[in-house]
Amino acid sequence: MIAALLQEHGAGHAAEHPHEPPVSIFTGLWRWFTGAFPDVSKTMGFTETKNNLGQFWFEAICFSLVACLTLILLSWLATRRYERVPKGLQNLLEWAVQALRNLVNGVIPHGGDKYVPFLGTIFLFIFSMNMLGVIPAFRSPTMTISTTAAMGLSAFVLVQAYCLRDAGLKNYVKHLMGPVALLAPLMVPVEIISELVKPVSLSLRLFGNIFGEDNIIERLMMLGGGFPIQLPMLALALFTSFLQAYIFTMLCTIYIASKVVHEEEPGHGEEHGAGHAPAHAAAGH
Repeated sequence: MIAALLQEHGAGHAAEHPHEPPVSIFTGLWRWFTGAFPDVSKTMGFTETKNNLGQFWFEAICFSLVACLTLILLSWLATRRYERVPKGLQNLLEWAVQALRNLVNGVIPHGGDKYVPFLGTIFLFIFSMNMLGVIPAFRSPTMTISTTAAMGLSAFVLVQAYCLRDAGLKNYVKHLMGPVALLAPLMVPVEIISELVKPVSLSLRLFGNIFGEDNIIERLMMLGGGFPIQLPMLALALFTSFLQAYIFTMLCTIYIASKVVHEEEPGHGEEHGAGHAPAHAAAGH
């Protein structure tokens, strides 16, 4: 399946990149690495010249590391002098963490906090990678299917692990079998196919949007010459970088919720309502 995606990726670049891609800050490093380590480069696919795929794959890894190091540096700067009353960068990052907690808890109301580290990391990492494409001489790693496929597969594996850990093997199997036991032989293959399609869907959605966005910016740069006619598209890219990270994170959150969130126990609603009754009575007074 991943091989098919890579072939499609190559076909996309054939249509979009009949020429050399714009030089990035890692283009020189890619040329040096492929020359100094030809065997390793060939094994990793970095010497693939068709549609410049080798260069794109190599630079995607480099820019992914840039995104990781940027997040690590920002976290260190924000927490090296931790203050009880946050301000500056600490205040900004605490606000971002709280916003992510609210997002997750809105979908997973009971026990959602334990998924925030995973889902928050996904959001910040994808958003950082998307934003790199807005910077001159940089490139979004998420414009390559190899990067988005890795993100989709990681989400798939971790969601299955969370499901087994929190719902248990029995409930996991019951979910695959469906609500009607007689239909289990039919439902199990359908559910397995559905599970396998989800990481592909996550990968292609993110890849297609960022790939198209970056290629439009590149074309506008070529058409404008020295005149920055790509600026309106760059402004839009700021929004879509956030939007695509949000969509990926929200879909992963819903994916987890569909497996680990169960119906509330009978009587919970009545207890919940009874608990609120005094509060409403007090509010009335």
